[in-house]
Amino acid sequence: MTTPFTADHTSRLTVRIGDINYGGHLGHDRLITLLHQARIELLHALGATETDCFGAGLIMRHLTCDYRGEAFLNDTLDIAMRVDNLRNAAYTLQYSVTSGDRPIAAAAAEMVAYDYQRHKIIALPPAFADALHRRRENHHDQ
Repeated sequence: MTTPFTADHTSRLTVRIGDINYGGHLGHDRLITLLHQARIELLHALGATETDCFGAGLIMRHLTCDYRGEAFLNDTLDIAMRVDNLRNAAYTLQYSVTSGDRPIAAAAAEMVAYDYQRHKIIALPPAFADALHRRRENHHDQ
């Protein structure tokens, strides 16, 4: 989670009053919620959702998070994300969270293609990799 990466998508979110904990800074649990919001925005940019990722649902199998700095009320967070380690049924989503030039957190989530009707892991549809490839090509051209 420490290697710099080229982002597939960056979401810009603001720390709200409900995100602040007793210590006067962004709560660890609220950071996870902000990562979720950013993931939804990445999927939307790809033309997908968590419940319909080109015909599959998505479920999180594993999440790690390194907290690197504090964020405060009204701070703007840039949450950069990159899909890595694309496999048959899963991928790793890398996150880098900054506020200006201050590192706030780095995280990685293992996302798995899931059939919520049958409650089982399934293959990640090829259309996901295709959409990701198109997005990377378009960003490279800009």
